[in-house]
Amino acid sequence: MKYFLYWGCSLEGSGKNYLASLEPVAEVLGMEFEEIEDWNCCGASISYVGAGDLAIKVLNARNLALAEAEGSYDIVAPCSSCYIQMNKVNHEIGEDPELASKVNACLAEGGLKYSGKIRVRHLLDVLYNDVGPEKIREKVQKPLTGLKVGGYVGCQSVRPYGEYDSVEKPTIQDELIQAIGADAVPFPNKMKCCGSGIFLSEIDLCLTLVKNILGDAVAHGAQLVSTVCPMCAMNLELYQDRVNKAHGTDFDVPVVYLTQLMAAAFGLDLKRGAALDCNIIPPEGLIKAAMG
Repeated sequence: MKYFLYWGCSLEGSGKNYLASLEPVAEVLGMEFEEIEDWNCCGASISYVGAGDLAIKVLNARNLALAEAEGSYDIVAPCSSCYIQMNKVNHEIGEDPELASKVNACLAEGGLKYSGKIRVRHLLDVLYNDVGPEKIREKVQKPLTGLKVGGYVGCQSVRPYGEYDSVEKPTIQDELIQAIGADAVPFPNKMKCCGSGIFLSEIDLCLTLVKNILGDAVAHGAQLVSTVCPMCAMNLELYQDRVNKAHGTDFDVPVVYLTQLMAAAFGLDLKRGAALDCNIIPPEGLIKAAMG
């Protein structure tokens, strides 16, 4: 199983523990990644501050064109913001010949052209539909028995198209959590927005969003929260002290990437494989206790 991996900006920065745990997990599962050479930012962050619509489309189309020129593999976007930007543009270009013409006119300035042959997929989609829960279960060496995990989906990883999971009642992340021996804790706010990129401009509103998400997860029994999005991970973990000061709460909830939990369950080193030492709120104690 070979794919183009779109790192995006976060996986080289704030989400480095996502990439560091994804690569060894992929190796265990027989997944091979090829980086898109000379890729550029998808524009997710600048879209919040008024970047032109065509500019965002061209940014994403350039990545699609680069991948198409290199091969015919699907693009895997681990970041939900990158996924929604690139997948949306891919759909729009395929559905609107006039837009495709405009985009390709811009791409031609850089010697590129996109004909629409590439699929954009979220990591959850690939883990569930290409690898499958059964194979993941077979690779588990140290099941995370009894660990209660709130699988936070957020507002972007399955929307707007619902190509691999329900947009209203998603289950895939929970099924993958269960495949590694942990208990997936359902909580109603698992699809609520965490604030995404408006955290800097609307912090009071976003602190309330985070309070509601974490409070709901904890109230339903979650010991930690897992996610598949660097922006969600940062917002839910980094701002807990500020949430506590603003709302009188006492959150100290570890937030981990699903791939970190998978790496631990596969018996990989908790630092070199699972990159748990990169988290702000340490999750090692809970994970080690579950591993026995």
